[in-house]
Amino acid sequence: MSNKAKWPRAVLLDFYGTVVEETGEPIARVCREIVRLSPKSPTMEEVSSYWVRVFGEACRNSHGDSFQCERVLEQASIQEVLTHFNVDLDSASLTQMMYDYWTRPMIFPESRSALAVCGLPVCLVSNVDDADLASALNYTGLSFDMIITSEGCRAYKPRPEMFEKALSLLGISGDEVLHVGDSFSCDVRGAKALGIPVLWINPKGKAVPEDSQKPDYVSTDLTGILDILNSS
Repeated sequence: MSNKAKWPRAVLLDFYGTVVEETGEPIARVCREIVRLSPKSPTMEEVSSYWVRVFGEACRNSHGDSFQCERVLEQASIQEVLTHFNVDLDSASLTQMMYDYWTRPMIFPESRSALAVCGLPVCLVSNVDDADLASALNYTGLSFDMIITSEGCRAYKPRPEMFEKALSLLGISGDEVLHVGDSFSCDVRGAKALGIPVLWINPKGKAVPEDSQKPDYVSTDLTGILDILNSS
């Protein structure tokens, strides 16, 4: 890395699942209702895995002129899940229920203190619509030096656009920053593809996929940033 004595010069930071709770009860409630009503008798794991796969594919295909906001993709993915499991529920109501939570998320207990003593410029890099993130930040009272959203870049992580915009705004190269996030597919793979060192927030101790580059650092929560800064 260039200029190791001053590394990192800034932090790129995921939001949902890293700074605040991402899933929460609403998603589990949707999955339970589908399990209860579906004639296919699926398990919770089957429903959630199918949903993750459908939504992930929608995000990967949404960029540039084909970009659609997260709320649109979320409702479409829920509708596809309902159709797949033959469940007659209103996708719009289910989507709104989740966003009622995501616009007022629960902040992890260690996040405020870790961010308060970070001492570096922090650029938020989040797969989210502008208005929803603004509501979440207002609710939590958190603020950041710079904010990059998927809506603003018309692309979702792990595509490079959001990372590249963050680096451009900071005026530094990829090896001079640390990216921090909880999603292996979006955060670790996305950042590593651009040569950006990564701290993977991995509270449940998930295994690193065998076909992937390993993250540079792993921590159960955001305090892992402080361990890295103290050691460097």
